[in-house]
Amino acid sequence: MLAAVRRRHLSFPLGALAAAAFSSTAAANPSVSYLISRCGLSPASAARAAPSVRLASPGAAARADTVLALLRRYGFSDADISTTIRKLPVVLVSDPAKTLQPKLDFLASVGVSAPLLPRLISVTPILLHSSVEDHLAPLFATLREVLGGSDNRVVAVLRLKPFVARCKPKTTLLRGLPPLRDVHGLSADEVASLVALQPSVIMLTPDRINEIVDAVRGVGVEPGSPKFAYVFAVFTKMKATTLESKIAYYRRLGFDSDSITKMIQRHPASMAVSEKKISEIVGFLTGKAGLSLEDIVAYYPYMLVRSLENLSRRCAVFAVLARVGKRPGQLLPLALMSSNCRFLKMHVQPHADELPDVRRAMKGEIPFDGFGGSEEKPKGVQGRRR
Repeated sequence: MLAAVRRRHLSFPLGALAAAAFSSTAAANPSVSYLISRCGLSPASAARAAPSVRLASPGAAARADTVLALLRRYGFSDADISTTIRKLPVVLVSDPAKTLQPKLDFLASVGVSAPLLPRLISVTPILLHSSVEDHLAPLFATLREVLGGSDNRVVAVLRLKPFVARCKPKTTLLRGLPPLRDVHGLSADEVASLVALQPSVIMLTPDRINEIVDAVRGVGVEPGSPKFAYVFAVFTKMKATTLESKIAYYRRLGFDSDSITKMIQRHPASMAVSEKKISEIVGFLTGKAGLSLEDIVAYYPYMLVRSLENLSRRCAVFAVLARVGKRPGQLLPLALMSSNCRFLKMHVQPHADELPDVRRAMKGEIPFDGFGGSEEKPKGVQGRRR
């Protein structure tokens, strides 16, 4: 009898017991209940945030309602509010008029509006507790100076990299820019272009700046070159060891040093592609598509950043046309690089009525297994060299 009673008790799921206990605790704690029902936090997040908000006192919930209403007036969605409160719960009990609104008003006055404003705050909620005079105003003044005096440019940088707003204007911000100007000779306009392309450069140390400049020079691009900012921006995202590994991988695939340099100069993003994707794309282009490594170097290394599916579908269209004796009036590498609209206009739409298979090929319904004999190979596949 006793054993049966014990079995009945043990058969009740322990998880259900825990959940019931948690629900009971949440119901008894007005802060937890409010955070869940009004701010969209999970029970676990609400429990962690509750000690920072303490909504049990009279009028506390009404004040929190005022905070939420203020955020919504500035374009905050439920998701933005949930993220902001989860990251910085004290926002919910901050003075809406004295603490929060001055920051929101300042950001709106310099052109930071929804949807960027809620995103910026949800990424870095501490901005709502930062001083306008000591942080936000100097931050924008410094960024305006670097970017050429335009709030629009500052907003564009923040849209690309919201975390820049957390930088301290007098310490962490712009540490690496002086060497770019004073050591490497970049003009103010060139620095502005570089920051616009890769805002994280403003947080780099001088040593890291020098390391990247050396790497860019190592591929034949000097400061002042039109390509410098683009190559620098890509290299900023890569550790020196990663860059060396990527170059070594290209060599293993058969590209010589001169070819690698030309690819980087023509399309720097070819260095940001994963080794796995490089292997897949190069294997496809030199295998099934019949191109040479020289073709890849000569005709836009941008092919390396396209999707394999996109390249395969376009080759399938060329194969369908070749089988009925139609010669596209464009080299295959150029066709692979053209916009989707242009490719459809040149190679699909003119033949779609009499040759429905071109549409099927473009939709991926006809797999591409390579071109047949030399009579079926499109231009750009028959030994084209630099």
